[in-house]
Amino acid sequence: MKPTLAVFQLILATACILPLAVTPALAQDNPPAPQPPQAKPETPKIPRPDMADESALQQTTFSRAVADALLRRLAENLRGHSRSLTASDFDTARLGPYFEQHMDAAFTYYESFHLYYKIIQITGDGEAKGTIIADFDLESRPVQSDLNPRRQHARLRLELERGTPVRGNAWHIVAMDPEHFFFEY
Repeated sequence: MKPTLAVFQLILATACILPLAVTPALAQDNPPAPQPPQAKPETPKIPRPDMADESALQQTTFSRAVADALLRRLAENLRGHSRSLTASDFDTARLGPYFEQHMDAAFTYYESFHLYYKIIQITGDGEAKGTIIADFDLESRPVQSDLNPRRQHARLRLELERGTPVRGNAWHIVAMDPEHFFFEY
């Protein structure tokens, strides 16, 4: 009787241990099921220049297309937080001695700008001049995250003139009323 009990214990121990020893070997033969591919994080795309805007900004006479293209470009340059591109939309020499200093200070103080506009009226004053009257809303977010964004609204009168092309833009803002709407804080 004792030998059968010993045999039974041996069979029972083997039956318990054998599946534990075989499981890792089987796992090595069968790789885990493939995980579904994870979507790559999207990188922000740099918008390509609108060719219609580019050709409008090369026109010799002021038109609605020139006004739309210049304001759209200004909004994109501010949104992109590009000081040099934004400066190319203005004739900084004609906007007063402190215009560039105000622009530099604003680009340092604010980390982002969002400009919205609605053109109310445009007038052309010959071949190389024009005036835009538009409602503007500007939201500027400070670099310091604990400060609230600055939101402002104004009806601006912008005077534009065609001059020497800067960064592909022959039309520039040469006067604004009110003067310090964009770069005041």
